[in-house]
Amino acid sequence: MQSDSPWNGLGRSGVDSRRVDQFGKWNFFWTVMPKQDPALALVLSSAPVEPAKLPALRSLETGFAALSVGPTFYLRLKDLDQLDLFEALCRDVVHFAEGAKTEDEALDRLIGRTNRWHHLLRGGRGHLLTEEEQKGLIGELTVLIRLVALIGPQAAIAAWKGPTGSPKDFEMHGHCIEVKSRRAAAQPFLQISNEFQLSDVEGHRLWLCVLAVDKVVSPFGETLNDIVKKAGSFLLQASALIAEDWDRCLSAAGYRQEDDYNDFRWVVSSPAWHEVAAGFPRVDLPLPQGVTDLKYTIALATCEPFAIDTSKLELVLSEGYANV
Repeated sequence: MQSDSPWNGLGRSGVDSRRVDQFGKWNFFWTVMPKQDPALALVLSSAPVEPAKLPALRSLETGFAALSVGPTFYLRLKDLDQLDLFEALCRDVVHFAEGAKTEDEALDRLIGRTNRWHHLLRGGRGHLLTEEEQKGLIGELTVLIRLVALIGPQAAIAAWKGPTGSPKDFEMHGHCIEVKSRRAAAQPFLQISNEFQLSDVEGHRLWLCVLAVDKVVSPFGETLNDIVKKAGSFLLQASALIAEDWDRCLSAAGYRQEDDYNDFRWVVSSPAWHEVAAGFPRVDLPLPQGVTDLKYTIALATCEPFAIDTSKLELVLSEGYANV
């Protein structure tokens, strides 16, 4: 390992880690893992209640570990030929996470920034967001625009967790929202990506928002860039102070303003809302021991008894937010 590498000397004489910055706000460490792989670790005061969806990068492993010093999120390099690039990634994500006000936000920033590196390194015209990724982002932006009107821009952008890989797309005061985008003519089923998407969160009511997002031909509909611009205008006209958070969320979602999405135009339906409560068709936690990474399908028809009128739902969501 290079003499000026921050991992130089680690793994010898019983020393396997050193703090990135002794004056840093968060507990970041340069460390080595089995096989002497260099890694960056963020030691947390408590484990996340619901693990985030972690980015999958070539030559890089991400994960959570229960260590003696506490629950830890780590980035581990498996290809030493990429050490210089890995060091640059680590220093960048640490710098970005240091701007967080809370430990949870620091972890969100770390994962989101790592996702941004993932999309950056993929690069090129051939690596735009896929049609499914565009549909998912459009659905979340549609809900975000409405939340700006309901709870204000700062609360709305703070609530948007989807780009960071959190199990719930929005987490706000007393409420969580999961957004599902689908084709109007698709089979009447919803794909649930993991066991945490529809799981309860203590002290929160959980809402499922279903939107039809359909591809159309020009001149109908809007491009993803059009929709991002519209959402940005709602947010930034109300508060220019959240521009950094807006850019951070878009970056974490893999969106780049310079990418060309003119080949895809979309129309979005009005949202259909359901409360995920007792009796809702879902898999309950905890799962049996050894069962994890669960994916399943639910029939839309079985969600209908839990439907709620949009105006009533919006009234409920806005409660507790003053001076919107």
